[in-house]
Amino acid sequence: MKNLFPFLMGILLICYGCSKDESQQPNPNPTEGEEPTNEEPQEQEPEMITYFAFEALVDTGQTDDWIIIHDDKGSLLDFKPFEFGDTLEFQVLEDGIQPNNFTVTLFNYKNSVDGEMMHNIESYPNIAAESHWQYTSDPSATNDFPRDSSTGSFNITVENVVSPKYRWISDRQGILVATSGPDLPGFIDNYTHENIPIYDSPDFFFTIYDSSNDLKYYSMENMNDGDDITVDYSDFKSFDSYLEIALPDSPSTYQLSSISAFFDEGQPIDLSGGKFTSYFFAETEPPKPLKLGYLDSFSKYLSIISFNSDGFLYAYSKFGDKPDEIVIPENKAINVVNESVYNYEFESNVDFQMKDVLWEIKEGERYVDLIQTSWNVFSAPGFSGTIGEIPEEIQSSYPNLRIDDLILTSTTLHLDFITYPDLLQVEFIDPELKTYYKSHEYFRFKH
Repeated sequence: MKNLFPFLMGILLICYGCSKDESQQPNPNPTEGEEPTNEEPQEQEPEMITYFAFEALVDTGQTDDWIIIHDDKGSLLDFKPFEFGDTLEFQVLEDGIQPNNFTVTLFNYKNSVDGEMMHNIESYPNIAAESHWQYTSDPSATNDFPRDSSTGSFNITVENVVSPKYRWISDRQGILVATSGPDLPGFIDNYTHENIPIYDSPDFFFTIYDSSNDLKYYSMENMNDGDDITVDYSDFKSFDSYLEIALPDSPSTYQLSSISAFFDEGQPIDLSGGKFTSYFFAETEPPKPLKLGYLDSFSKYLSIISFNSDGFLYAYSKFGDKPDEIVIPENKAINVVNESVYNYEFESNVDFQMKDVLWEIKEGERYVDLIQTSWNVFSAPGFSGTIGEIPEEIQSSYPNLRIDDLILTSTTLHLDFITYPDLLQVEFIDPELKTYYKSHEYFRFKH
C-alpha cells in the first residue's frame, strides 16, 4: 500500500493535464449544443432629411388650408393640410434626390356665412432647400386711434381766393374738412367754413390748391371754442418744397387718389393721421402737374398717389422720408406670350424688381352668392419656369374651384422698395418685420 499512493497521484496529474489541454483548444463547432433561433438580423430605418419646414401661425378656424410643393419642373412633390399651430416637415430619403429649387403654393378656402365661396391660391417659386417658413397673419393698423368727443368749434373765412379748386383743414390727427370747387379761371371767391370741430389739439392746418396750380397753406394755432376768424388769401404761404408729378393724358375713365401729410416728432405715421397738405379722391380733371407740398420743419411724411385708368393702375406709397421723385412710366406696353398660369410669359418695356400675376374666375354677387377663385404667382423678373397643378384630391374636394376656367386678370410689376427675395424674407422668414404701413411702387397692367 505504501507504493500505491505515488502511483495514484501520477494518474491524477495526467488526467488533469489532459482536461486542461482540451479546454484550451478551439471549439470546431461553436453552435454545437445551442438552441436554434428564428430571429432575422435587424434592418436599420432609412434616414430622412428635411428639405422644407413650415410653421402655421395663422387662424384657420374658419378656413380650409393646404400647402403644396412642386419641383422646378412642375412635378408634385408633396401636399398637406394644416391647422393653426402645426409644424410641418417635408422630407426625402437621405440617399434620394433632394429638391434644391421648388415652388410653395398656399391654398385657402372659406365658405362664409354670407354664402360666399372664396378660393385663394398663392404660389412662390425658386424656394431654396432647407428653408424654414413661418406663416403669419398680416398686421393691422395699431396706431389708428379714434378721436375723443369734440370740445368746441370755430369758424374761418378766407377772402380773395383765386379760383379755389380744393380745400383741406386738418389737425395733427387728420382731415376735418375736404371740399372742392368752383373751378373757374380768374374767379375770386370768399370762402367760409363753419363749425370746424376742436378735439385734443388746438392747432390747425389749412391748405388750398387753386386753379392756377398753386398749393399754399395757413397755420392756425390755439383756436378756442366760438372763435370766428377772417384771413386773406395773401396770408397763405408757399411750402418749403414741392414734388411735382406729371400725370398721364386723361384716358376715357380714370380715378386719381393723392394723400400727403406730415407728422409731429414722436407721432406715429398713420394713414388717417397727420396734418394734410393734400387729400385727393377725384374723378374730375386733375391738376397738371400734381403737386405735393413739404415743410422742412418736419422729418416724417406720408406720400401716396394712385392713378387708376381703364388700362392700368400706378400706385406709390412712401412712409417716412420725402420722396426724391415720383415718375409714372410713360409709353407702357406689355405683350403676353403665354396666358397660362402654369407657363406664363410676357414682354414689357417697364423695368421692375418683382412681378405678381393674377388669374381669376368669379360669378354671383358680393355678400350674397359670390363664388370666386383667384391665383397669384409671385416671382423675380427672370422667372419663366413651370408652376405645378393643384392636386386632384384638392380639386375634387372643392367642386367650385374651377381651375380650368381661370382668366388672366392683371400683371403687376413692382418698380421699387421690394424685391422678390425681400418679399420672402419679410413674409415668411422674418415675419416680425411685417408692417401695416408698407412703402411700395408698382405698375399694374389690366388684361
